Amino acid sequence: MEIAKLVAKYEGKGFGRERAEINVLMEGTVFAIFRDFPDAFLLFGGSTLVLFHESLRHSADLDLLARGASLPSREEIINSLRRDLVPVAENLQLGGLRFLAEGPDAQEGRIFVATDSGQRLFRIDLTRFGSAIESEVETHAIEGELGDSAVIKTATKRLLLLQKAEAFLLRRHVKARDAYDIYFLQGIGATLTQQLQAHLEDALLANEIDSIGVLDRVARVNGDLCSLELRPILPADVYSPLEAARFEPLREALKALYGKWL
Repeated sequence: MEIAKLVAKYEGKGFGRERAEINVLMEGTVFAIFRDFPDAFLLFGGSTLVLFHESLRHSADLDLLARGASLPSREEIINSLRRDLVPVAENLQLGGLRFLAEGPDAQEGRIFVATDSGQRLFRIDLTRFGSAIESEVETHAIEGELGDSAVIKTATKRLLLLQKAEAFLLRRHVKARDAYDIYFLQGIGATLTQQLQAHLEDALLANEIDSIGVLDRVARVNGDLCSLELRPILPADVYSPLEAARFEPLREALKALYGKWL
């Protein structure tokens, strides 16, 4: 698909021009990585919801979970991205791109994608730790513009829901975006299987989180937090009804998710 049509696709969904262009670059990033390193990673997190499940919640990071013993270095990933993304950025009149690596070693950490002027567009998070259940991995075959192809491996909606459920409880600070993603996932039919419920229960027990702890975190999803975090990353027609309802739909989604433990 032509770059202009890709941008128009995201604008048509409700993203502003700048974020639509970032989504196009992120889509190109995923394609390049899975084409060149097909067995190395699993894509998960909020960007998966944007790229494959029609979410309108802006995500500025791509989460990649290591799956194999043989992983590319950050420099190898950057070389792939430089080949694929620089022409796209030039087409979008963004100028050149810079790729900035941070982290403890060559196979873990972050890669920031920025313009030559230093504006950071998005980041790629490389991690070796997380829930990767083989029965909860799905594939998406993508055709490239030059006749090449890639098979993108992503977490299923169910596994994404588990990961968001764990993140909401285990982050140091409550994130309204986790609550929104849980609400969104339930809205598109995601539920936890018995196996995934068992994983969540293990996380609760291991971190000594009881019903009081869960309800305390749910209560923190209030107007101040949601206004601060969600207003900038949701289209107005998605954000405004939630604000009008005082974000009760988000808290209800959380109570439904954790209902077994309340």
